[in-house]
Amino acid sequence: MSDLLLSLRTFVRLAEMPNFSRVATEMHASHTTIARRLDQVEAHFGVSLFHRTTRRLVPTADADRLLVHVRAMLDALDQAESDFGPTRGQPRGLVRIGLTTALGLHYVERLGELAVDHPGIQIDCAMTDWQRDVVSDRLDLALRVGPIGDDSLVAHPLGQLARRLVAHPDYLATHGTPQTAEDLTAHRCIAYGYGDVPARWTIDGRERLVAGLFRSDSSEAVHRAACAGLGIALLPAIRVAGDVAAGRLVPVLPDSAIAPLDIFVAHPAHRRLPPRARIVLDFLRRHFPGDTL
Repeated sequence: MSDLLLSLRTFVRLAEMPNFSRVATEMHASHTTIARRLDQVEAHFGVSLFHRTTRRLVPTADADRLLVHVRAMLDALDQAESDFGPTRGQPRGLVRIGLTTALGLHYVERLGELAVDHPGIQIDCAMTDWQRDVVSDRLDLALRVGPIGDDSLVAHPLGQLARRLVAHPDYLATHGTPQTAEDLTAHRCIAYGYGDVPARWTIDGRERLVAGLFRSDSSEAVHRAACAGLGIALLPAIRVAGDVAAGRLVPVLPDSAIAPLDIFVAHPAHRRLPPRARIVLDFLRRHFPGDTL
């Protein structure tokens, strides 16, 4: 691989993960080598690509512009190597995905299949419950909840994610089991959200304000709080199926209608989706969970 080509790949990784030490570790190179490669790219194109401080790298506007061209070039090169090289027909390279916590954990448990079928593909998983910006966070693919009203993104529907009301058996033994949705107002409900916005659950077609002793902007924290007996939680069915089967959590109002979440996977409209990302998109479709509870 030519020095400039390796330096361009290094620039892309720094743009995706602006940390010299982490990129150096990933690329099995020294901090000094990574810095020298970046200097080569800047000298070749005559631009400054990062604002460098003692704590972080901040991409410049020129870096964002150059990144579009370099990624397209590397994608084309990877495709050519896939078509004509020794690993013919086997796409390779990094795919960066933005995932929600519940679905992310579901997919991570199934990545072994992808690794066996496509060993040349690397996955960088950016997992958070709140939707990351696909372009600024340099994601190849990102899960989205609900309709996507953004012309800069291409959206593919994955399916609907069922949700369930659950609580720990000890909580229900102490506080009683709700018989109707109206009874929830008298219970400790574990809210999922942040800030001062009141939590609202829509059950049986009616929206209700809920409150309790604990709330969080992390679905994993809400799940653990429910398992600790802090109250009733509304969680993705895939996250609580194992707990219900083991008796750690009990369904609440199992016959009530709770609207599922519409899940999409999105990618930037301005970029051609490379073969490796298409393979991951197919993986997300194939393993999207159905109603598991």
